[in-house]
Amino acid sequence: MTTLQAICDQSSDAVADTKEPLQASEHRKRKSWLILFGLIAPINFLMSLDRQAMTLSAPRIQEQFGFSLVEISMIISCVLWTYAAFQVPTGILVNRFGPRICLFVGCLAWSLATILTPFAGSFFSFMLVRLFMGAGQSPDWSSSIVTINNWFAAGRRARANSVLLAFLYLGSVVGGPLTTQITERYSWKISFFIYGIAGVFWSILWLVLVRDHPISPPSPFPDLKDKQSNGWRQFIRLLRSIQFWAIGLHYMCLLTIQSFFLVLMPFYLMQHRHMSYTSMGWLYSMPWFFLYISVFVSGMIADHIFKRTGSLWWARTPMGIIGTLSCGGLVAVGNLIDSTTVMILVFSLALAFSGLSQISIWTSVQDLTRAQTGLLAGWTTCWGNAASGIAPIAMVYLVKQTGNWNAALSLPLVAGIIGALCCAWTHPERTINAENPRS
Repeated sequence: MTTLQAICDQSSDAVADTKEPLQASEHRKRKSWLILFGLIAPINFLMSLDRQAMTLSAPRIQEQFGFSLVEISMIISCVLWTYAAFQVPTGILVNRFGPRICLFVGCLAWSLATILTPFAGSFFSFMLVRLFMGAGQSPDWSSSIVTINNWFAAGRRARANSVLLAFLYLGSVVGGPLTTQITERYSWKISFFIYGIAGVFWSILWLVLVRDHPISPPSPFPDLKDKQSNGWRQFIRLLRSIQFWAIGLHYMCLLTIQSFFLVLMPFYLMQHRHMSYTSMGWLYSMPWFFLYISVFVSGMIADHIFKRTGSLWWARTPMGIIGTLSCGGLVAVGNLIDSTTVMILVFSLALAFSGLSQISIWTSVQDLTRAQTGLLAGWTTCWGNAASGIAPIAMVYLVKQTGNWNAALSLPLVAGIIGALCCAWTHPERTINAENPRS
């Protein structure tokens, strides 16, 4: 009887020991989704609102200050110059100091820049505050990607990325009608004040509530004494990897296409398609709504393919190739359609296909390396946003030279072809080793 009781007691202890890790795992899952939906995603939503506020207010700002189309395009785009330039340094900083501190500083900085924007009164003052905003926004994406990488397992990462991207694009969906209505009723300055104050509030919440890892100690600031400053050495080694270049160039091509929607679409709709300001706000948001839905669906598709096949290549690469090629081609086709309704539908499908590529790229960033995720995210974002800062100005120049949008909107088609080829060379199933990138 004693022996039987001992066996029962041992079995009970074993079951209890098994339950504790399972309960801890479930708690971590719940907490990871709470962090994503409650903090990371809303911060990216606000970043999108802050950035879109200038794009959507630009026609009124241009009218008030007498800026040329080239000047107002530079004011809109220059935020992406510093955003791109600081991506690799901030990626290294995120790897070294952690996403919590880096995103707090960044979100606070760009929110203050948003609040300062209405006080600008000349071309150069607008440029200055926008350049400061871009520098502030630079830690956002690396910090977000590293946080997801730390808190989510590989089998749930595509869905987590889809939520993050969806909230980023939700800012464009909501921002279109919201910003134009605020501008129409009150002033273009009011939206900047509202969005900036909200950003300051969320940056403080992020600092107080988030930790870099599920097992991070509850100290308010991380211990940085033992951090090694070898980020730049790893970066130089990674430059020898074809995959490192391929994923960066793929994102550059994709954001070359998306930059038309991000920067120039309000002018295209109002000047070329003769839409009113408020109508433009609603039509501007429609393609972004398609992209919002697309990234949700694409994330579920990617996780399903990975679950069924166990292959990272099948779960990432075909989506990226199809998405980038289709996105570029549909933009060129949409411009040739006379009907504004059909044109908007085709443009909406174009951005929907870009959702496939976005999921492909950002899950591949997390698949390619674990130790240098922040650096790789910064590198990729650098290429993409450098293109976003330059491509719209090139398109405006082509419009000015040719007198129409045909040549300008053939550029996305070329970018789509090149981007699809780069995607084929990324190979997310082959991990990049910073010590020996060619291995």
